[in-house]
Amino acid sequence: MAITGLLAALVLSACESTPRKPRTPVAGESDLAVEQQRLRDIIVFNGKPGPGSAGLREIIAAPTFRLLDVEDQFQALTLAAGATTPDEVKLAQGYLDRAISLPGIGFEDLEITFRTATNAGYGAGAIKSLTLLARQWPEQLTLIDRSLVVRAIYLVDQVSRDDKLSVLRALYAAHWTLEWGIEPSFYWRDLSILLLDQGLRQEAIEVATHVTAAYVLIAMRADRRFDAVVAAHPERFEVEAAADRETKHYQALSEEHPKSLALKIGVLEALMQQRHYAAMLAESDAVAQDIGATNFPDKLYDDYVEKHAQYFYLRSVALQRAARWDEAAEQLAEAARDGELNQLINLASLYWALNRPTDALSVLSTIGPTRTSPYGTMQVELVKLQAAVLLGATDQIARSSKYLSEHRTDSPGDYLVSLLATGRLDLAAASLVSQLQDRKTRQDALLNVQTYLPTPSSELEMQLEAQWRSIVARKEVQAAIHKVGNVESYPLEAPGY
Repeated sequence: MAITGLLAALVLSACESTPRKPRTPVAGESDLAVEQQRLRDIIVFNGKPGPGSAGLREIIAAPTFRLLDVEDQFQALTLAAGATTPDEVKLAQGYLDRAISLPGIGFEDLEITFRTATNAGYGAGAIKSLTLLARQWPEQLTLIDRSLVVRAIYLVDQVSRDDKLSVLRALYAAHWTLEWGIEPSFYWRDLSILLLDQGLRQEAIEVATHVTAAYVLIAMRADRRFDAVVAAHPERFEVEAAADRETKHYQALSEEHPKSLALKIGVLEALMQQRHYAAMLAESDAVAQDIGATNFPDKLYDDYVEKHAQYFYLRSVALQRAARWDEAAEQLAEAARDGELNQLINLASLYWALNRPTDALSVLSTIGPTRTSPYGTMQVELVKLQAAVLLGATDQIARSSKYLSEHRTDSPGDYLVSLLATGRLDLAAASLVSQLQDRKTRQDALLNVQTYLPTPSSELEMQLEAQWRSIVARKEVQAAIHKVGNVESYPLEAPGY
């Protein structure tokens, strides 16, 4: 969403609601007082795109602007940003940057810039606002929607490594967690890497003690960059014990908060991770029965509307692990019925796995090109490619292969799978070596090359897994792995379901 309109709505709601009539300047009144009154008149009457925009810009550009009250400067800058046109993104961002940098602005004002920048996808503004919020009001950070904070952190690739280090450091110092007090293991892992790059080993070791997710611990164990961190607290990196703690933690939280579907999702994911498939299916059966027995499932679960599609996707996965393929497809089709984007892509992928390429393409045809993120588009193109291979549709193979190659940085993993799908194993091996050499993609690559117990799969999925293992076993890939890390075996399901 563009900044235009977002700021206008947010700031106008904070402006005084009682209209004031324009005041005639008193003879001899200072230029500053006149300018201040003119600004306030514009805010009250014209704080929207339209006649007031030019007046706001004129006041902001005037030498006296910096002498106005900080509150008035903030309102002028944010309203001017909201009054820009879609072609003036840089101008809007400049106004927003100036508003964020104003001395003495309060928590509520900074929260406005944070929400606006995050919703607009403006990483620099979102990260700077979040860093200041975490540093100056750590005790109030919990008042901000955690999902919004997560969305902001997704934008860190737009900022420098120093800014990324600053925001993660500030969040860690503020003892920020995900909902229910769950540690954001991915973020603390990233913070540890940044600290190690700065030579701050002891601080990195301390931060790493808050990493609790089993798959993150696996990737850290496998990466030579973390050797000193793992050696400092080896007990924290015992993966089987960590996976067991995860499962028990989610089960305890779910029992404590029975109206949370998100926590039941956590239980299913933890059970799947440990390959407790029967327990996973039984858990999902119980919830499905409860939901099916009422016309008001939102009374059972406070977050039913937001989370039910993801929950029933995981129920479909449980059915897949039991080789109940038809039921799994029906369950996932139900989860995707409302047009939820992720579940449509998951359904199409399942149809491919079941050798139903026409059905896969039919599902994908309902997804418009503007609905997906760059990552989502890579997933769509991968399934199109896989379906086209089964159908022998050479034109579609060429189109999807071209897109996946040109946008490989949006999802290196999907690009690599596309090479496997089209039998380009030499290129697939080279791509994996490149991921291992790249500091940004190394963690994911090392996680994926570890050895896991087999996952119950369809015939096509087993063929893909065999191709993957064939390239991992190549000499050049093994050499690249051992240059930066190591491989161990784990009694868990392979990640990336």
